[in-house]
Amino acid sequence: MPSNLEIIKLNDLRLAARLISQQLRQGIHSGIRVGVGSEFEQYRHYQPGDDLKRIDWKYFSRSGKYMIKESTTESNLNIRLMLDLSGSMNYIDNGVSRLDYAKNLIASLAYLGFLQGDALSYFTLSEGKIEQKVAPTPKSFQRILLFLEQAKAAGSWPLQPISDSFFQGKERELVIWVSDFLQKESEWESLIKSFNHPRKELMLIQILGEQELDFKLEGNFVFRDLESGQEVVQDARAMQTQFRERFQGYLDHLNQTFQAPNVQLIRVSMKEPLAGVVRQILNRKKLA
Repeated sequence: MPSNLEIIKLNDLRLAARLISQQLRQGIHSGIRVGVGSEFEQYRHYQPGDDLKRIDWKYFSRSGKYMIKESTTESNLNIRLMLDLSGSMNYIDNGVSRLDYAKNLIASLAYLGFLQGDALSYFTLSEGKIEQKVAPTPKSFQRILLFLEQAKAAGSWPLQPISDSFFQGKERELVIWVSDFLQKESEWESLIKSFNHPRKELMLIQILGEQELDFKLEGNFVFRDLESGQEVVQDARAMQTQFRERFQGYLDHLNQTFQAPNVQLIRVSMKEPLAGVVRQILNRKKLA
């Protein structure tokens, strides 16, 4: 089974998404279908020529068998994939950048949504602006891969004013934010609060490095703020206790702040297999 580093070094998001789906097939015993069907009638085996979008992912994740779930009517899910492109996403841990980890994760989620026929859109937060890069179309998956390949992280907050119409909508929607959710004041808290809507489920995927979660460096290091560029020389061992306490305090604060009926915070380490993170997202998705 290829590691995260091996998958990311392929530099091929389409292939990476397929490899991760294969790992799901090998390791998942229960799951939640990305799309939604109604008035279920029966399963039948996939046959050459069938639309791949009709494969039932929940059944596939349990059994490894490609099955078509037939129903009299179908209702697909609107999935809004959102990627933080602020400078802190350039953080590297054990040879893997946070941005590349995030790109491969989003590509995998988009691939699953594509297979299920869900409506996919893609947004970025970059240089203080939220922009829609891909609208829901039959070719959304291919366009999402294109924009992911081109994405670069730089800059920081503050966020420019956003129209209220950006957050509202009558359609039910799964919004998946992928970020480190690091902030100077309360930028993320305000943004997530703006997204809160009865018809939206928010899944906040916080990607953190091993050294951020368990600071173990020793010796003198130059610590550089990836957003401001500011640098400071510190003895790592001397600051271990203070860093761990302050960082854990921040994580506890986010846990409390993001407690809401339609908001879920999933915190993952960059050493976690990407397939395992996708599994967490599928298993914790509530919209049905």
